[in-house]
Amino acid sequence: MSRAETIGNVFAQLFKDLGIEKAIQQNQAVVNWDEFVGERIAEVSQAEKIEKGTLYVKVESPVWRNELSFMKHSLIKDINMKLKKNIVKDIKFT
Repeated sequence: MSRAETIGNVFAQLFKDLGIEKAIQQNQAVVNWDEFVGERIAEVSQAEKIEKGTLYVKVESPVWRNELSFMKHSLIKDINMKLKKNIVKDIKFT
């Protein structure tokens, strides 16, 4: 095991012990929104926050809000797959 892996394991355990592991995992959905959804969707939307499994995303126009609403279940599945956990339960487009 490399030193980086050891330090990573220490931090992972610390976050778990402090009870903030889930909050950090949820925040990854917001921080990595652009990477998770791709360039085109990222150009017209911005993840703002996540609360109790609901990701809130600001969308630049009603047309895109409607389009993303149709894609919601696919986006949730893709995001959770990339997070390797079932973190996002719903997405609200505003």
